[in-house]
Amino acid sequence: MVGKSIGIVELLTRRFFSVRSSTQAEYGHDGCIYLLSDLGGFMQLWRLCKGSIDLVFPWERRIGDYRLGPQGLIAFTSDFDGDERWAIYVYDGSNITRIAGGDGSVNMLGAWGPEGLAYTSNARNGVDFDLYIWEPDRGSRLVAKLEGINYVAEWVDEGLVVVRRNSSLDSDIWLFNPATGEGVNLTRHRGEALNVSPAYLGGGRLAFATSIDRELLGLAVYDLGAGRWKLVADHGWDVELVEAGDRVYYTVNEDGESVVYTWAPGEGSRLYWRAPGTVSWLDWGEGLLASVSSPVAGNEVFMVKSMLGERITWSPKAGIREDALAYPDRFEYESFDGLRVRGLLYMPRKPVSTPPPAVVWLHGGPESQERVRFNQFHQLFQSLGVAVVAPNFRGSLGYGKSFVHLDDVDKREGAVHDVYHAVESLAGRGLIDRSRLCVMGGSYGGYLTLMSMALYPDLWRCGVEIVGIVNLVTFIRNTSPYRRRYRIDEYGDPDRHGEVMLRLSPISHIHKIKAPLMVVHGARDPRVPVSEAEQLVEALRGRGVEVEYIRLEDEGHGIAKIRNRVRVYTRAALFVLRHLGVDA
Repeated sequence: MVGKSIGIVELLTRRFFSVRSSTQAEYGHDGCIYLLSDLGGFMQLWRLCKGSIDLVFPWERRIGDYRLGPQGLIAFTSDFDGDERWAIYVYDGSNITRIAGGDGSVNMLGAWGPEGLAYTSNARNGVDFDLYIWEPDRGSRLVAKLEGINYVAEWVDEGLVVVRRNSSLDSDIWLFNPATGEGVNLTRHRGEALNVSPAYLGGGRLAFATSIDRELLGLAVYDLGAGRWKLVADHGWDVELVEAGDRVYYTVNEDGESVVYTWAPGEGSRLYWRAPGTVSWLDWGEGLLASVSSPVAGNEVFMVKSMLGERITWSPKAGIREDALAYPDRFEYESFDGLRVRGLLYMPRKPVSTPPPAVVWLHGGPESQERVRFNQFHQLFQSLGVAVVAPNFRGSLGYGKSFVHLDDVDKREGAVHDVYHAVESLAGRGLIDRSRLCVMGGSYGGYLTLMSMALYPDLWRCGVEIVGIVNLVTFIRNTSPYRRRYRIDEYGDPDRHGEVMLRLSPISHIHKIKAPLMVVHGARDPRVPVSEAEQLVEALRGRGVEVEYIRLEDEGHGIAKIRNRVRVYTRAALFVLRHLGVDA
């Protein structure tokens, strides 16, 4: 019997979503480099040593984070089918022991220190993340009961450095005494400000990124003895990651792309390396290790010495040629109210027509940003002759505090109009075909996808909504309790803003949607419950709208497993191409 043949488009789609990643690289005490990679189909811990790579230990679920400890100990977190209820385990070279979690709690790794492993957990009430220390011979002990989301950043000579999230856009850096649990707020401030990424320089000095009394994050150094800090670098863009080595290494988000700078007393700031994309992790040792997501290289690890970056991982690309990948162009346009909005445009290297059809890709968050990074959908579509438009609509990070708040609560509809005006601007320049458009996004991007299809129903040939918000009221009420308090400032409080939230929810505009829609959702999603997708699908099918619904029983907020990603996103890509009339 002759089997079913696989078409070129389907095969190419499978290739792109089979591309592997390497990230979060750190120097080990044994002279090797440790990293997370999905070489085996989901994220596991690997060791790169003398040119060869191998699993550190076999594990049946994805690993979310890890910390290398003394005497060969390794702490790591793992969840079950994307439920994000991270448990903490310790590997001692022979055995793996769970030290926190397994009871429905969420646990966040911190730092190894002289007494053991510091971490935070919401085991007490499911909402607040308390401070704990696990000692190898005694187990875990509670150090301090805390409020809200907290994570341990550093274990320094003076104590435990903890970052506390007061809201999604406000945080403080605290110093705790591990013996008494007493803490002091190092960055007490008025108004809204982020204080993040602390890195210990030694000698009682702490470098960190701050936006106190500023629109954007700058680099500051805290003198713990004197009890004061000083801003030492301002780049007009956000400082993001801070790492301490022979000097301070830090990244600056320059319009979506990472640039690495150094700072040292007496030297000031100096340009060190322009990364070919977005840096997500830094570690200092024999050189600077940088985990980079690059449009033209994928997710890989670079070693940077003397301002030159050498790539040290070459993750499998499933037959995709890197020289066929596209780097995005930047564009800027004026929205309905005169606001200037930026975005990224991936033009196909071989367009199927002039101007080409386009997919409008909407990022999540909403306090996120479309970054210069590797995205399988972007590269797949451009390789098939379809442009990808990715606007950083109002509410996106990277452009200052004022810009982030332009979509809060009753202002949310403005972001939908930003999407429309991105299309109008590019179509008006002759860069995309306005008559062949598909809109696509995940999480908050899924919300915007639905609202764009509802408010501009004749603009789209199709839409793809992934783990998206359908009803702002039910979303807030059903999301994980520890996340709820951080989402209310952005989306609104149902008890106070219920009428506005419902008016701005896609569920209230279902009757306007005309274009065919694909809906993808994980049944174990703790952020946007699968009930959001169920009410959407039921309402649309009741109106006779074409809906293709994929419910994944073993996934959460997004698709973590390679086998699921290949299967589902292949269907999504073929759905888009069919409705755009692309015959590749």
